[in-house]
Parts: sequence; C-alpha cells; structure tokens
Amino acid sequence: MQYMKLLVFNASPRKSNGTTDVLLETFIEGARLSGADVEKYHIVDLDINGCRGCFNCWWVTPGKCVQKDDMEKILPAIADADVMLFGTPIYGRNVTHYLQKLLERTFVFTLPEMVNHDGETRHPGRIRRFPRMVLAATCGFPDTSNFDIVRALYPMALPIFLPAAQLLFYERGKKQLSDFLNAVKLAGEKIAAGEELTKELKDKLIVEFSDEMKREIVEMHNRLSASRTQN
Repeated sequence: MQYMKLLVFNASPRKSNGTTDVLLETFIEGARLSGADVEKYHIVDLDINGCRGCFNCWWVTPGKCVQKDDMEKILPAIADADVMLFGTPIYGRNVTHYLQKLLERTFVFTLPEMVNHDGETRHPGRIRRFPRMVLAATCGFPDTSNFDIVRALYPMALPIFLPAAQLLFYERGKKQLSDFLNAVKLAGEKIAAGEELTKELKDKLIVEFSDEMKREIVEMHNRLSASRTQN
C-alpha cells in the first residue's frame, strides 16, 4: 500500500514553543492514523533566500534555481509530496517572511508561457501536479478578520484558522477549543486517507468567537499586559 506523503512547514520563529505548532502536530497526529508518511521542517532552521526575480529557472537553467541553499532539498520534496501543510502565526495581518520566501522559490515549478485557464491567465506547471495545500494560521486578536490577507494570498489552500490562539496556553482555553482541535485532527486523518471533507467539518476548522467571548479575551489580555508593564 502506498501511503500519502505529507510535507509540513512551520513558519513560526518560535518553532515548537508556539501555538502554531500545536495545530500542526494535531493535524499530523490525525494524518498518521491514516498511515501518512510525514516530513516536517521548521523554516527558521533552513537556509532559504527569497526569489531574485532573475528568471534563470525559466530560460537558463530550466526548472532549477541558480541559488545554492536548502531549497535544493526542499523543492524535490515538494514535487514528491501529496499534501503540504503550512503553519504560520499572523504578524501585521500577514504570514511570516519565512513562509513567503519559501513559497516564492516554488516559482521554478512554472513554465514561462502564459495560458488561459477557466478565464484566468496563468503559467502552466512544470511538474506533474502541485501538492494539495493546507494552511494553519494563528493570531492573538480574537477576530477572524485578521486572516483576510491570508485568505486572499492562498485561496487554493484549505484554511485552519485560530484567533486568540494564546488560549491554548491555558487549561480552560484548551477545553474551550477541544471541538476545534478534534476537527483539526479529523481533517488530518481524512485528508491523509484521500477523503474529501464535509462542509460541516470545514466550518469547524475556523474558530468564530461570540462577542461576549471576544470581550473576555481582550480583558484577559489587557490584565496580563498591565501586569508585565515595567514602571
């Protein structure tokens, strides 16, 4: 039996100490229940430069980047993966630059020609297929509007969004988010098994807090902030 290959990238500079990694490990736990072959990286540990826009990968060294860094091993892994799971905290309403640099470098997977596909102009792919994308994002604010830029950047990715992710640091918060975490685990299991997710399950992957809960989160944060203020 051939198991699905899951390639995971944590774009948080806090690596395993942050809330982003909690979501990634929860998804991985579910994926392994379906026998997924998992390969995981903390991007901050990798030597990755941003795209130079030199276009050598189009016309000089077709399909290969001229830069010599860790993308030399990452790009073949992406081409071989079935699913890519990205995790990022939201800084300034955007993904971290670690993730941005990595995704810029996948430019080598495109051909230089322009084609029209379903009314949209794009470059055809150089590889057989790009892996299915899952994007797990966390932020400190309690509003899902903080993920608007992420949604626009990666509309093709299955979203897993957790606002006020700091709740994961508290036992009460973990209990409040138990249904969400169970949904993340189940999504990993089903995707690794090649199953489609129901709308009900997809909806559970995006946490929406009530106005009352938002006020409680804000008050809790402000109390903590005040207690840490240095006079």
